[in-house]
Amino acid sequence: MAPEPERELATFAAELETGAIPDRVRDRAGLTIADTLGAIVAGSTDDAVGALARRWTDGVSGGATVLGADGGETVPPLAALCNGAAGTVLELDEGHRFAAGHPAIHVLPALLADAEIGYGDSDAFVRSFVAGYEVAVRTARALGALRSGYHPHGVWGAVGGAAAVARSRGLDPGTTRSAMAIAANYAQHTRFEAATEGATVRNAYAGMSNLAALVAVDQAEAGFGGLENGVARHLEHAAENEVDAPALAADLGDRWELEHGYFKIHAACRYTHPALDAVAALPDGVDPTAVESVRVETYPAAARLTEPRPRNQLQAKFSIPFAVATALLRGDSGPPAFADEAITPEAIALAERVTVAVDDEIAARAPEQRGARVTVETADDRLSREVVAPRGGEHDPFDEARLESKFRELVAPVIGEDRAATLWESARAPEPPRVLCTLARR
Repeated sequence: MAPEPERELATFAAELETGAIPDRVRDRAGLTIADTLGAIVAGSTDDAVGALARRWTDGVSGGATVLGADGGETVPPLAALCNGAAGTVLELDEGHRFAAGHPAIHVLPALLADAEIGYGDSDAFVRSFVAGYEVAVRTARALGALRSGYHPHGVWGAVGGAAAVARSRGLDPGTTRSAMAIAANYAQHTRFEAATEGATVRNAYAGMSNLAALVAVDQAEAGFGGLENGVARHLEHAAENEVDAPALAADLGDRWELEHGYFKIHAACRYTHPALDAVAALPDGVDPTAVESVRVETYPAAARLTEPRPRNQLQAKFSIPFAVATALLRGDSGPPAFADEAITPEAIALAERVTVAVDDEIAARAPEQRGARVTVETADDRLSREVVAPRGGEHDPFDEARLESKFRELVAPVIGEDRAATLWESARAPEPPRVLCTLARR
Protein backbone atom coordinates (compact mmCIF):
# COMPACT_ATOMS: atom_id res chain seq x y z
CA MET A 1 0.00 0.00 0.00
CA ALA A 2 1.39 3.42 -0.97
CA PRO A 3 2.21 5.81 1.90
CA GLU A 4 -0.33 8.49 2.68
CA PRO A 5 0.99 11.74 1.12
CA GLU A 6 1.14 13.75 4.35
CA ARG A 7 3.06 10.98 6.09
CA GLU A 8 5.38 10.65 3.11
CA LEU A 9 6.11 14.38 3.11
CA ALA A 10 6.84 14.40 6.86
CA THR A 11 9.15 11.40 6.47
CA PHE A 12 10.99 13.12 3.64
CA ALA A 13 11.53 16.22 5.78
CA ALA A 14 12.56 14.28 8.89
CA GLU A 15 15.02 12.04 7.09
CA LEU A 16 16.50 14.44 4.53
CA GLU A 17 20.29 14.26 4.59
CA THR A 18 22.68 16.80 3.16
CA GLY A 19 24.17 14.24 0.78
CA ALA A 20 20.77 13.65 -0.81
CA ILE A 21 20.49 17.29 -1.84
CA PRO A 22 22.10 18.01 -5.23
CA ASP A 23 24.95 20.51 -5.21
CA ARG A 24 22.99 22.97 -7.34
CA VAL A 25 20.12 22.92 -4.84
CA ARG A 26 22.45 23.45 -1.88
CA ASP A 27 23.95 26.40 -3.73
CA ARG A 28 20.49 27.80 -4.42
CA ALA A 29 19.69 27.40 -0.72
CA GLY A 30 22.70 29.57 0.18
CA LEU A 31 21.64 32.22 -2.32
CA THR A 32 18.07 32.20 -1.02
CA ILE A 33 19.22 32.42 2.61
CA ALA A 34 21.49 35.36 1.76
CA ASP A 35 18.77 37.20 -0.15
CA THR A 36 16.25 36.65 2.63
CA LEU A 37 18.67 37.86 5.31
CA GLY A 38 19.16 41.02 3.26
CA ALA A 39 15.43 41.66 3.20
CA ILE A 40 15.21 41.11 6.96
CA VAL A 41 18.09 43.40 7.87
CA ALA A 42 16.85 46.19 5.61
CA GLY A 43 13.24 45.81 6.75
CA SER A 44 14.29 46.05 10.40
CA THR A 45 14.50 49.84 9.97
CA ASP A 46 10.70 50.07 9.59
CA ASP A 47 9.30 52.15 12.45
CA ALA A 48 6.70 49.65 13.62
CA VAL A 49 9.02 46.67 13.29
CA GLY A 50 11.71 48.52 15.24
CA ALA A 51 9.30 49.56 17.99
CA LEU A 52 8.12 45.96 18.40
CA ALA A 53 11.69 44.68 18.47
CA ARG A 54 12.66 47.15 21.18
CA ARG A 55 9.58 46.24 23.23
CA TRP A 56 10.48 42.55 23.13
CA THR A 57 14.26 42.82 23.62
CA ASP A 58 14.52 45.56 26.26
CA GLY A 59 15.88 43.86 29.37
CA VAL A 60 15.10 40.41 27.95
CA SER A 61 17.48 37.52 27.43
CA GLY A 62 16.57 34.44 25.49
CA GLY A 63 19.45 33.67 23.17
CA ALA A 64 17.69 34.36 19.87
CA THR A 65 18.75 37.41 17.89
CA VAL A 66 16.47 40.06 16.48
CA LEU A 67 18.40 41.01 13.36
CA GLY A 68 19.21 44.42 11.97
CA ALA A 69 18.83 47.94 13.27
CA ASP A 70 17.47 47.21 16.74
CA GLY A 71 19.31 43.93 17.20
CA GLY A 72 18.95 42.40 20.61
CA GLU A 73 18.04 39.09 22.15
CA THR A 74 14.71 37.59 23.12
CA VAL A 75 13.01 34.20 23.21
CA PRO A 76 12.98 32.35 19.87
CA PRO A 77 9.25 32.72 18.99
CA LEU A 78 9.36 36.50 19.44
CA ALA A 79 12.66 36.82 17.54
CA ALA A 80 11.15 34.76 14.73
CA LEU A 81 8.08 37.00 14.61
CA CYS A 82 10.15 40.19 14.50
CA ASN A 83 12.48 38.86 11.82
CA GLY A 84 9.59 37.49 9.76
CA ALA A 85 7.84 40.85 9.84
CA ALA A 86 11.04 42.70 8.96
CA GLY A 87 11.59 40.42 5.98
CA THR A 88 8.23 41.23 4.38
CA VAL A 89 7.83 44.95 5.05
CA LEU A 90 9.88 46.06 2.02
CA GLU A 91 8.33 43.50 -0.36
CA LEU A 92 11.80 42.35 -1.46
CA ASP A 93 11.78 38.77 -0.15
CA GLU A 94 11.97 35.90 -2.62
CA GLY A 95 8.87 34.03 -3.78
CA HIS A 96 7.54 31.08 -5.74
CA ARG A 97 4.99 31.60 -8.49
CA PHE A 98 3.33 28.17 -8.14
CA ALA A 99 3.04 28.60 -4.39
CA ALA A 100 1.69 32.11 -5.08
CA GLY A 101 3.59 33.28 -2.04
CA HIS A 102 6.92 33.57 -0.28
CA PRO A 103 8.26 30.32 1.20
CA ALA A 104 11.67 31.41 2.50
CA ILE A 105 10.43 34.16 4.82
CA HIS A 106 7.98 31.64 6.33
CA VAL A 107 10.79 29.17 7.04
CA LEU A 108 14.07 30.99 7.71
CA PRO A 109 13.22 33.15 10.77
CA ALA A 110 11.90 30.20 12.81
CA LEU A 111 14.76 27.95 11.77
CA LEU A 112 17.37 30.64 12.40
CA ALA A 113 16.08 31.38 15.90
CA ASP A 114 15.92 27.72 16.86
CA ALA A 115 19.24 26.72 15.32
CA GLU A 116 21.01 29.73 16.84
CA ILE A 117 20.15 28.77 20.41
CA GLY A 118 20.85 25.12 19.61
CA TYR A 119 24.30 25.92 18.20
CA GLY A 120 23.37 24.27 14.92
CA ASP A 121 26.06 23.61 12.34
CA SER A 122 26.10 24.55 8.67
CA ASP A 123 25.09 21.17 7.24
CA ALA A 124 22.11 20.82 9.57
CA PHE A 125 21.09 24.40 8.82
CA VAL A 126 21.11 23.89 5.05
CA ARG A 127 19.27 20.58 5.00
CA SER A 128 16.68 21.89 7.47
CA PHE A 129 16.08 24.98 5.34
CA VAL A 130 15.70 22.88 2.20
CA ALA A 131 13.31 20.50 3.98
CA GLY A 132 11.17 23.37 5.21
CA TYR A 133 11.10 25.13 1.86
CA GLU A 134 10.05 21.95 0.04
CA VAL A 135 7.28 21.29 2.56
CA ALA A 136 6.03 24.88 2.40
CA VAL A 137 5.76 24.92 -1.39
CA ARG A 138 4.17 21.49 -1.64
CA THR A 139 1.62 22.48 0.97
CA ALA A 140 0.81 25.62 -1.02
CA ARG A 141 0.54 23.67 -4.26
CA ALA A 142 -1.77 21.12 -2.66
CA LEU A 143 -4.06 23.95 -1.56
CA GLY A 144 -4.03 25.58 -4.99
CA ALA A 145 -5.93 28.82 -5.36
CA LEU A 146 -7.06 30.28 -2.05
CA ARG A 147 -10.62 31.39 -1.40
CA SER A 148 -11.39 34.92 -2.48
CA GLY A 149 -10.07 37.43 0.00
CA TYR A 150 -7.26 35.37 1.51
CA HIS A 151 -3.70 36.65 1.50
CA PRO A 152 -1.19 33.77 1.07
CA HIS A 153 1.06 35.02 3.86
CA GLY A 154 0.26 33.24 7.08
CA VAL A 155 -1.85 30.41 5.63
CA TRP A 156 0.46 27.51 4.68
CA GLY A 157 3.89 28.86 5.69
CA ALA A 158 3.90 27.60 9.27
CA VAL A 159 3.77 24.00 8.01
CA GLY A 160 7.09 24.51 6.22
CA GLY A 161 8.58 26.36 9.18
CA ALA A 162 7.62 23.53 11.51
CA ALA A 163 9.19 20.95 9.18
CA ALA A 164 12.43 22.93 9.09
CA VAL A 165 12.64 23.27 12.87
CA ALA A 166 11.74 19.61 13.39
CA ARG A 167 14.53 18.55 11.00
CA SER A 168 16.97 20.86 12.77
CA ARG A 169 16.15 19.18 16.08
CA GLY A 170 16.41 15.71 14.54
CA LEU A 171 12.85 14.71 15.34
CA ASP A 172 11.42 11.44 13.99
CA PRO A 173 8.87 11.34 11.16
CA GLY A 174 5.90 10.83 13.47
CA THR A 175 6.74 13.82 15.64
CA THR A 176 7.50 15.90 12.55
CA ARG A 177 4.13 14.98 11.11
CA SER A 178 2.40 16.03 14.32
CA ALA A 179 4.28 19.34 14.30
CA MET A 180 3.20 20.02 10.71
CA ALA A 181 -0.44 19.24 11.51
CA ILE A 182 -0.38 21.40 14.64
CA ALA A 183 1.19 24.24 12.66
CA ALA A 184 -1.60 23.96 10.07
CA ASN A 185 -4.06 24.35 12.93
CA TYR A 186 -2.56 27.80 13.56
CA ALA A 187 -3.14 29.10 10.03
CA GLN A 188 -4.35 32.68 10.02
CA HIS A 189 -7.53 33.96 8.43
CA THR A 190 -5.59 36.56 6.51
CA ARG A 191 -7.18 39.17 4.27
CA PHE A 192 -5.72 40.42 1.00
CA GLU A 193 -7.50 43.71 1.63
CA ALA A 194 -5.06 44.37 4.46
CA ALA A 195 -2.43 44.95 1.78
CA THR A 196 -4.57 46.79 -0.74
CA GLU A 197 -6.03 49.04 1.97
CA GLY A 198 -2.70 49.65 3.72
CA ALA A 199 -3.47 47.86 7.00
CA THR A 200 0.05 47.05 8.19
CA VAL A 201 -1.07 44.08 10.27
CA ARG A 202 -0.38 42.34 6.97
CA ASN A 203 3.36 42.87 7.57
CA ALA A 204 3.15 40.53 10.57
CA TYR A 205 1.46 37.61 8.80
CA ALA A 206 4.73 35.84 7.96
CA GLY A 207 6.14 36.63 11.39
CA MET A 208 3.16 35.03 13.09
CA SER A 209 3.63 31.93 10.92
CA ASN A 210 7.21 31.62 12.16
CA LEU A 211 6.08 31.99 15.77
CA ALA A 212 3.41 29.31 15.17
CA ALA A 213 5.99 26.97 13.64
CA LEU A 214 8.14 27.08 16.77
CA VAL A 215 5.17 26.64 19.09
CA ALA A 216 3.92 23.69 17.04
CA VAL A 217 7.26 21.88 17.19
CA ASP A 218 7.54 22.47 20.94
CA GLN A 219 4.05 21.04 21.38
CA ALA A 220 4.72 18.00 19.21
CA GLU A 221 7.99 17.29 21.02
CA ALA A 222 6.19 17.63 24.36
CA GLY A 223 3.67 14.98 23.31
CA PHE A 224 0.76 16.90 21.80
CA GLY A 225 -0.75 15.01 18.89
CA GLY A 226 -1.83 16.42 15.56
CA LEU A 227 -5.04 15.69 13.70
CA GLU A 228 -4.85 12.77 11.25
CA ASN A 229 -4.24 14.32 7.82
CA GLY A 230 -4.18 17.56 9.74
CA VAL A 231 -2.37 19.64 7.13
CA ALA A 232 -5.08 19.13 4.53
CA ARG A 233 -8.00 19.12 6.96
CA HIS A 234 -7.01 22.30 8.79
CA LEU A 235 -6.15 24.20 5.62
CA GLU A 236 -8.97 23.04 3.34
CA HIS A 237 -11.17 25.87 4.60
CA ALA A 238 -8.80 28.35 2.95
CA ALA A 239 -8.74 26.53 -0.41
CA GLU A 240 -10.97 27.55 -3.28
CA ASN A 241 -11.21 23.93 -4.46
CA GLU A 242 -10.62 20.50 -2.99
CA VAL A 243 -7.11 19.98 -1.56
CA ASP A 244 -4.91 18.01 -3.94
CA ALA A 245 -3.41 15.70 -1.30
CA PRO A 246 -1.13 13.77 -3.74
CA ALA A 247 0.64 17.06 -4.53
CA LEU A 248 2.07 17.02 -1.00
CA ALA A 249 4.42 14.20 -1.94
CA ALA A 250 4.68 14.61 -5.71
CA ASP A 251 8.20 14.09 -7.11
CA LEU A 252 9.93 14.22 -3.72
CA GLY A 253 13.66 14.02 -4.24
CA ASP A 254 13.32 14.54 -8.00
CA ARG A 255 11.77 17.99 -8.33
CA TRP A 256 13.32 20.53 -5.96
CA GLU A 257 10.93 23.44 -5.59
CA LEU A 258 13.75 25.62 -4.28
CA GLU A 259 15.08 25.82 -7.84
CA HIS A 260 11.83 27.30 -9.11
CA GLY A 261 11.58 30.36 -6.89
CA TYR A 262 12.13 33.95 -7.95
CA PHE A 263 14.04 36.95 -6.60
CA LYS A 264 12.82 40.54 -6.50
CA ILE A 265 14.41 43.92 -7.17
CA HIS A 266 11.19 45.97 -7.34
CA ALA A 267 10.10 46.83 -3.78
CA ALA A 268 6.44 46.05 -4.46
CA CYS A 269 3.99 43.19 -4.78
CA ARG A 270 5.07 40.64 -7.40
CA TYR A 271 1.86 41.32 -9.31
CA THR A 272 3.20 44.79 -10.14
CA HIS A 273 6.51 43.51 -11.51
CA PRO A 274 5.58 42.80 -15.14
CA ALA A 275 4.27 46.35 -15.45
CA LEU A 276 7.36 47.77 -13.75
CA ASP A 277 9.62 45.75 -16.05
CA ALA A 278 7.69 47.10 -19.05
CA VAL A 279 8.13 50.67 -17.76
CA ALA A 280 11.87 50.02 -17.34
CA ALA A 281 11.99 48.87 -20.98
CA LEU A 282 10.56 52.14 -22.30
CA PRO A 283 13.00 54.43 -24.13
CA ASP A 284 15.11 56.69 -21.95
CA GLY A 285 13.91 60.21 -21.64
CA VAL A 286 10.16 59.70 -21.27
CA ASP A 287 9.05 62.96 -19.68
CA PRO A 288 6.51 62.08 -16.95
CA THR A 289 5.08 65.60 -17.08
CA ALA A 290 4.12 65.00 -20.71
CA VAL A 291 2.27 61.74 -20.03
CA GLU A 292 -1.43 62.06 -20.77
CA SER A 293 -2.41 58.49 -19.98
CA VAL A 294 -0.99 55.05 -19.27
CA ARG A 295 -2.79 51.79 -19.94
CA VAL A 296 -1.64 48.59 -18.23
CA GLU A 297 -2.96 45.28 -19.56
CA THR A 298 -2.21 42.23 -17.46
CA TYR A 299 -3.62 39.06 -15.85
CA PRO A 300 -6.63 39.03 -13.49
CA ALA A 301 -4.88 38.79 -10.11
CA ALA A 302 -2.71 41.78 -10.95
CA ALA A 303 -5.57 43.75 -12.47
CA ARG A 304 -7.19 43.97 -9.02
CA LEU A 305 -4.45 46.33 -7.79
CA THR A 306 -6.01 49.57 -8.96
CA GLU A 307 -6.02 52.04 -6.05
CA PRO A 308 -4.38 55.25 -7.39
CA ARG A 309 -4.25 57.14 -4.08
CA PRO A 310 -2.35 55.02 -1.54
CA ARG A 311 -2.25 56.33 2.01
CA ASN A 312 0.99 54.60 3.06
CA GLN A 313 3.89 52.59 1.68
CA LEU A 314 2.16 49.21 2.06
CA GLN A 315 -0.84 50.31 0.01
CA ALA A 316 1.54 51.92 -2.50
CA LYS A 317 3.31 48.58 -2.98
CA PHE A 318 -0.01 46.97 -3.90
CA SER A 319 -1.08 49.60 -6.44
CA ILE A 320 -0.19 49.21 -10.11
CA PRO A 321 -1.16 52.84 -10.90
CA PHE A 322 1.12 54.16 -8.17
CA ALA A 323 3.93 51.71 -8.98
CA VAL A 324 3.92 52.81 -12.62
CA ALA A 325 3.70 56.49 -11.68
CA THR A 326 6.54 56.43 -9.16
CA ALA A 327 8.74 54.45 -11.55
CA LEU A 328 8.12 56.98 -14.34
CA LEU A 329 8.81 59.91 -12.02
CA ARG A 330 11.87 58.52 -10.27
CA GLY A 331 13.36 56.12 -12.80
CA ASP A 332 13.63 53.61 -9.96
CA SER A 333 11.48 51.06 -8.12
CA GLY A 334 13.50 50.38 -4.98
CA PRO A 335 12.34 51.05 -1.41
CA PRO A 336 12.53 54.88 -1.65
CA ALA A 337 10.09 54.83 -4.58
CA PHE A 338 7.37 53.45 -2.30
CA ALA A 339 8.22 55.20 0.96
CA ASP A 340 5.62 57.46 2.51
CA GLU A 341 7.67 60.45 1.34
CA ALA A 342 7.26 59.29 -2.29
CA ILE A 343 3.46 59.55 -2.10
CA THR A 344 3.40 63.12 -3.36
CA PRO A 345 0.65 65.09 -5.11
CA GLU A 346 2.66 64.78 -8.32
CA ALA A 347 2.82 60.99 -8.00
CA ILE A 348 -0.87 60.72 -7.18
CA ALA A 349 -1.81 62.94 -10.14
CA LEU A 350 0.14 60.69 -12.50
CA ALA A 351 -1.24 57.50 -10.89
CA GLU A 352 -4.76 58.76 -11.55
CA ARG A 353 -3.94 58.77 -15.27
CA VAL A 354 -3.07 55.05 -15.17
CA THR A 355 -5.78 52.51 -16.03
CA VAL A 356 -5.49 48.76 -15.50
CA ALA A 357 -7.33 46.07 -17.45
CA VAL A 358 -7.25 42.32 -18.05
CA ASP A 359 -5.84 41.15 -21.37
CA ASP A 360 -7.24 37.76 -22.36
CA GLU A 361 -4.08 36.53 -24.07
CA ILE A 362 -1.88 37.51 -21.14
CA ALA A 363 -4.38 35.97 -18.73
CA ALA A 364 -4.34 32.69 -20.63
CA ARG A 365 -0.60 32.31 -20.07
CA ALA A 366 -0.80 32.61 -16.26
CA PRO A 367 0.47 31.21 -13.94
CA GLU A 368 3.23 29.79 -16.16
CA GLN A 369 3.87 33.30 -17.48
CA ARG A 370 2.56 36.36 -15.70
CA GLY A 371 3.01 39.29 -18.04
CA ALA A 372 1.88 42.82 -18.76
CA ARG A 373 1.72 45.40 -21.53
CA VAL A 374 2.22 49.09 -20.76
CA THR A 375 1.19 51.78 -23.23
CA VAL A 376 2.14 55.40 -22.57
CA GLU A 377 0.37 58.20 -24.42
CA THR A 378 1.80 61.70 -24.68
CA ALA A 379 0.69 64.60 -26.82
CA ASP A 380 3.30 63.70 -29.41
CA ASP A 381 3.92 59.98 -29.10
CA ARG A 382 2.61 56.55 -28.17
CA LEU A 383 5.03 54.09 -26.56
CA SER A 384 4.26 50.48 -25.74
CA ARG A 385 6.26 47.64 -24.19
CA GLU A 386 5.17 44.11 -23.28
CA VAL A 387 6.78 41.74 -20.79
CA VAL A 388 5.94 38.04 -21.04
CA ALA A 389 7.14 37.24 -17.51
CA PRO A 390 8.76 39.37 -14.81
CA ARG A 391 12.48 39.37 -14.23
CA GLY A 392 14.01 37.34 -11.43
CA GLY A 393 12.28 34.02 -12.10
CA GLU A 394 12.99 31.05 -14.31
CA HIS A 395 12.08 32.90 -17.52
CA ASP A 396 14.51 35.78 -16.92
CA PRO A 397 16.73 35.10 -13.88
CA PHE A 398 19.09 37.57 -12.26
CA ASP A 399 22.75 36.65 -12.13
CA GLU A 400 24.40 36.41 -8.74
CA ALA A 401 26.21 39.72 -9.15
CA ARG A 402 22.87 41.53 -9.39
CA LEU A 403 21.57 39.83 -6.25
CA GLU A 404 24.76 40.63 -4.35
CA SER A 405 24.45 44.26 -5.45
CA LYS A 406 20.86 44.33 -4.21
CA PHE A 407 21.96 42.81 -0.88
CA ARG A 408 24.70 45.36 -0.31
CA GLU A 409 22.44 48.27 -1.22
CA LEU A 410 19.92 47.08 1.35
CA VAL A 411 22.22 45.96 4.16
CA ALA A 412 25.16 48.39 4.13
CA PRO A 413 23.12 51.37 5.40
CA VAL A 414 22.11 49.28 8.43
CA ILE A 415 25.28 47.44 9.49
CA GLY A 416 28.00 49.08 7.40
CA GLU A 417 29.67 48.20 4.10
CA ASP A 418 32.36 45.90 5.49
CA ARG A 419 29.99 43.83 7.58
CA ALA A 420 27.50 43.70 4.72
CA ALA A 421 30.18 42.22 2.47
CA THR A 422 31.14 39.70 5.15
CA LEU A 423 27.52 38.76 5.81
CA TRP A 424 26.91 38.11 2.11
CA GLU A 425 29.85 35.72 1.91
CA SER A 426 28.93 34.04 5.18
CA ALA A 427 25.29 33.59 4.17
CA ARG A 428 26.17 32.27 0.73
CA ALA A 429 28.25 29.48 2.27
CA PRO A 430 26.33 29.45 4.63
CA GLU A 431 28.11 29.73 7.96
CA PRO A 432 26.49 28.35 11.14
CA PRO A 433 23.37 30.25 12.29
CA ARG A 434 25.07 31.82 15.31
CA VAL A 435 27.71 33.38 13.06
CA LEU A 436 25.06 34.78 10.71
CA CYS A 437 23.03 36.23 13.57
CA THR A 438 26.07 37.91 15.08
CA LEU A 439 26.94 39.54 11.76
CA ALA A 440 23.36 40.56 10.91
CA ARG A 441 22.74 42.94 13.81
CA ARG A 442 23.90 46.46 14.42
